[in-house]
Amino acid sequence: MERDSRFSGTERGLLQTIMIALFAALSYLALIVFRIPYPAPVGKPFLHFGNMIVIVAALLIGGWQGGLSGSVGMGLYDITNGYGFSSIKTVILKFEIGYFTGVIARRGRKNPEKSPQKGLAAASLISLILGLVILIGKLLGWSGFVKISPVAFIFLLSLGALLGLLVLLSSKLKFLTNEVLFAALGAFAGIVWNVFGEFTGGTIMKLIEGAQWQAAMIASFMSLPATLINGAFSIAGALLIYVPLKQALIRARLDHMLVK
Repeated sequence: MERDSRFSGTERGLLQTIMIALFAALSYLALIVFRIPYPAPVGKPFLHFGNMIVIVAALLIGGWQGGLSGSVGMGLYDITNGYGFSSIKTVILKFEIGYFTGVIARRGRKNPEKSPQKGLAAASLISLILGLVILIGKLLGWSGFVKISPVAFIFLLSLGALLGLLVLLSSKLKFLTNEVLFAALGAFAGIVWNVFGEFTGGTIMKLIEGAQWQAAMIASFMSLPATLINGAFSIAGALLIYVPLKQALIRARLDHMLVK
């Protein structure tokens, strides 16, 4: 958060700590309130709202602040629910979701004249390609793809279409400002990094268990659908929450809580 003349340094620090703690608690509760286990060769993944909370936090109070809230809240959940070594991965990856989301979103706030349309178009294409690969793999019966839930390609194709629609409508709808588009791009970047981290971490875990490189990578890849579904939902959900929530805070004269 940037300097606000209405508050002393101690008051600003306390306010920031309170907001981080609040979002940490929300991300922890998000894993308790809604969680659907997803069978996978690596770990015990499940569908949840946690990543969405981290993204919203990063967009509202700042990248490292949102990332820290996710690391604390979701990391604590893993530690207290028997996830052992993978809790370290959670702490690292959730911080990075928030950090990368915040860094890119900040460009939209600081440079309102710059357009992220090319980046969003690329993000849309990546999501559509991933969704199509999973869909084709299931239809053709490729090894490992048959067991992947249809929800994975449905979410990815829907996310790709949504990001593409944002690009197409950005010149026609006033509320789709560059700040909002950068927020979408930041959320996508944070989730992409999380997917990469989950894949890398899953591969390392299988190697530690004694699997060969190829087998470890395949097993880790087959465990990614839950991460992809969570990511697609988190991006769409966070954007739907972020814009009206920010406006509500501004109308309530609580804009000093927001990152500048």
